[in-house]
Formats: sequence, structure tokens, C-alpha cells
Amino acid sequence: MAERAEQPETGDEVLVRVIDKGLGGRIHIRVSHFKDRDYIDVRNFYEADDGQWLPTRKGIAVPVELYQELLDALTAAKAEVDKRTAAPEAGKQSGPEAGKQPATKK
Repeated sequence: MAERAEQPETGDEVLVRVIDKGLGGRIHIRVSHFKDRDYIDVRNFYEADDGQWLPTRKGIAVPVELYQELLDALTAAKAEVDKRTAAPEAGKQSGPEAGKQPATKK
């Protein structure tokens, strides 16, 4: 479930949204500044033993100049995501078992 950022902006970084992945993981969407450039940073975070949320190396930092192109690509991906997450039609199987015949006893 996505939630609004809990933390206020700090320095050149603004936490825009937090998405809970469950099992002690979250995705943070931030706007940050690094080496004279602004970025949209989408990164996995994990909960440390002390309860603090720390970034992992898994993520991507996209220059803000590519924001519209990134948004267009995510919008284009929506149709495929919708196909993969839609409930299967009655009588149709999906996933690794699709197309396999049921086992018969000999």
C-alpha cells in the first residue's frame, strides 16, 4: 500500500512516497540532488534491527529531464500489467500449469 511520505524534506532530498512491500521492505520514491543534477530516485529500503529504514543498492536514479519519458514508459506498461494481474476467465488456467493436461491414473 502506498502512503504519503512521513518525513519532511531534508536538504536537497524530498521523500515523495513510500510503498510498503511487506516483510520489512519498502520502496521510497524521492527527488534528490547529486553532482549538480536532480534525480527521481526509486529505491528499495529495508528495516534495520534498530527500526531505522536504510537504502539498498537496488534502485534507479533517473535524471529529472527524463521524467516525462519515464512516465510515458510506465503508462505504456500499464496495459501489460493489467493483463497479467487480471483475474483469469472462468475455465482458463494461468501460470506455469496452464496448458498442461490433468494427470490420469493408470
